[in-house]
Amino acid sequence: MIVASLKQGNSKLTAVLLLVIALILVYLLCFHWFILSHLAYGEEISELESQLVRYREVAAQKEQVEAQLEALQGRRTESNLFLTEADFNEAAAAMSERLSQMLGSFADESCQIVSRQPVRARVVERFEKVSVNVRMRCDIQDLMQMLYNLETGAPMIFAEELTVIKPRARRRNNQQAADDVQALDIRFNMSGYLRTGSKS
Repeated sequence: MIVASLKQGNSKLTAVLLLVIALILVYLLCFHWFILSHLAYGEEISELESQLVRYREVAAQKEQVEAQLEALQGRRTESNLFLTEADFNEAAAAMSERLSQMLGSFADESCQIVSRQPVRARVVERFEKVSVNVRMRCDIQDLMQMLYNLETGAPMIFAEELTVIKPRARRRNNQQAADDVQALDIRFNMSGYLRTGSKS
């Protein structure tokens, strides 16, 4: 009788274990992927909601940001147009120094500044014009690089009344003749405008 009870108990335990295993298999096959996918969807929805909140905050600041950007662009454009110095003499000296630094950054000793002379405008304009009459000796490659850097930098500086003269080569020796051929006599006016109006 005891053996029969043990067998009956083992049968019940086995049945319970089989039922549990069956339930686990049913869960894994039918419900586990469903629950995991819903959890993933829930995380994705939560992340999208957070992004939506951030986008709405940015959209709410659109007009303010556009106004700030327009103001910055206006100041940048103005700073690109005008020289920043206070008067004619300071601006002319700064332009001359800028030219020297520019040539030193890419030209060798063969490109030399012969003279620089500030020139005041004869005609009164809305903004005071600052000009420096420049004479230099340079080869054509350095000349093109210099003109490009002048007119694309900030503040804006114009190269006006450009004259390029090819000097005669002296027949001392082949090297000297080659150097004389490469060196050009260059004259131009380097001009910019002060932010303040012209003074009569």
